[in-house]
Amino acid sequence: MTEVNQFIRDITTKAKDTFSTTSQNVKEKINTVLQKPMATIDDLAQYISSHPDTSFDTKEFLGFQYHFYHLKVEDTTFYLETKGDHGDYILDLSVSSPEGVLFEYHSFEKKHKIDDKIPIPANLASIIQ
Repeated sequence: MTEVNQFIRDITTKAKDTFSTTSQNVKEKINTVLQKPMATIDDLAQYISSHPDTSFDTKEFLGFQYHFYHLKVEDTTFYLETKGDHGDYILDLSVSSPEGVLFEYHSFEKKHKIDDKIPIPANLASIIQ
């Protein structure tokens, strides 16, 4: 009978240790996510459109003004496309690096609103601030 009791104690101890380790890992991941830098799409668009190194082009299609912005900072490439006389409506915004796309916004997808805070990679946050 004592062998059975010892076996149960060993399993219980192992289960408690596993649960404790798992809960600690989950807490660390949550803290990492919650501490992730945030920005709005409008913040990113303002950064791109007002940066002194941004190249800018305007074209007119079907009576509408379209504005195209291109910016490269370090290894990060920014692209912004707006519509309207003063670029009031953001159509497309993307941020990419040699590793791939860091962030994309397309107005037709309706995934995000312009003023929604979205998590951005830390290296992107250090560039835009």
